Amino acid sequence: MRFSIYPWNLKSWRSAFAVSGLPGVALFLILLGAMLQVEDLSGGGAGHSSATAILLIRTPAIVLAFLLLLFKPRIAPMRGTDLRVLYAAFAGLYFVSTLWSEIPIQTLGKSAELLLAGVVFFESSRGENAIARVEGLRQVVLLTMSLLGGLAVIGFCLRLPAFVQHRPGLISSTTAQAPFLSGNGLGYVASALVLVVLAEWQAGRIRMGVAVPQFIYGLALFSVSASRTSFGILLFSILMVIFKRSKLIGVLAVSGVIIGAAMFSTEIVTRLQGHQASSSFVTLSGRTVVWTAAVRQFEHYPILGVGGGVGGKMVISHIGNMYLEEMSSLHNGFLEVLTGLGLVGFLISSYMLILATWRAWNAWNTNPEYAGTYVLIIHVWMTSIMSTGLLGWMGYEVAIYLCIITNVDLVMERARKPLRGPVPVRWSSQKLQPHNQVAG
Repeated sequence: MRFSIYPWNLKSWRSAFAVSGLPGVALFLILLGAMLQVEDLSGGGAGHSSATAILLIRTPAIVLAFLLLLFKPRIAPMRGTDLRVLYAAFAGLYFVSTLWSEIPIQTLGKSAELLLAGVVFFESSRGENAIARVEGLRQVVLLTMSLLGGLAVIGFCLRLPAFVQHRPGLISSTTAQAPFLSGNGLGYVASALVLVVLAEWQAGRIRMGVAVPQFIYGLALFSVSASRTSFGILLFSILMVIFKRSKLIGVLAVSGVIIGAAMFSTEIVTRLQGHQASSSFVTLSGRTVVWTAAVRQFEHYPILGVGGGVGGKMVISHIGNMYLEEMSSLHNGFLEVLTGLGLVGFLISSYMLILATWRAWNAWNTNPEYAGTYVLIIHVWMTSIMSTGLLGWMGYEVAIYLCIITNVDLVMERARKPLRGPVPVRWSSQKLQPHNQVAG
């Protein structure tokens, strides 16, 4: 399989779809349907998506994905301790919450996307070469993210009004956005791409000559984003990759960062704040205000919430602040699930994420060739804390998480029963090579 995050690399697209098959095409459609959402500016309310976009993009994409998955339905057998079972429980509760949802149609649609995404991986993890198929699905996710991020930056470079945000970033005076991708979202996408390239190179699956240009491409996307959180994701994840490589060097690197942060704390805070008002910076662009309101709503619906995917919308619509009512979500996946699915959903999803993190960390030690997948667990955590992440509704974070947990489940299954057939692989510019060969 040809590894690349360049969206114009048609051979990489072709190899990803060839390996993943119909589930790969279905996942691509689900991602497009979930990500190509255009905000309704006609007064539809907080985070309300355009009805036209839902009719012309989201609905056809989900229906086509459903039909593709029905073509040869076959679900892989799973153990009760598998992470995929926990995901199925979470998505199932999300679907059932339609019965008590404050906005049933939205909960039903979002739960259908989560369930279909799960089916993609449940089907792909069956039979021989399952790990390779999951790698193909991960490639589809990365290329789709890269494509949408690249389109946002192209529009920004052309200075198209809808693609230029008059908000300073860490480097530029204006930042890139798109009708389908916010400035924060672009930062999250770029940080994920950079991390995968770094981890793939660190694991020896791609050569430095291949890694460096792709690393630069990811940083180019990041340079015009408006996300401070994505900078934290990058820094923390790079330190973790270094720590995995060498604990001594990792400790020294962390110590250096802490000392540097202490010495230049004033300058760092000033740079991060930019031209933002102090009150807005202290409240994390209003996040802490809506988070407090979310906790108050949870106290009124503590057990099962107000319905999957609509908890944040209900909080924001009743917050009584015209500026905060323009927010598209609570910008916190844990609070989205707490308000949407109550304490029951929160406990299931939190346990799922903690267990997945523990297993991914251990799998990284025993199977470092999949570092490019496991490193993204940090991305899932950070985006779930500062954005909707995994726990809100369908998006690329959900697809990334499914790549991680399916890989972990399959690796654990292989450890229990020695794999007969193809062994772990390294990326090659020509073809998939055995684990004991050097790519290149």
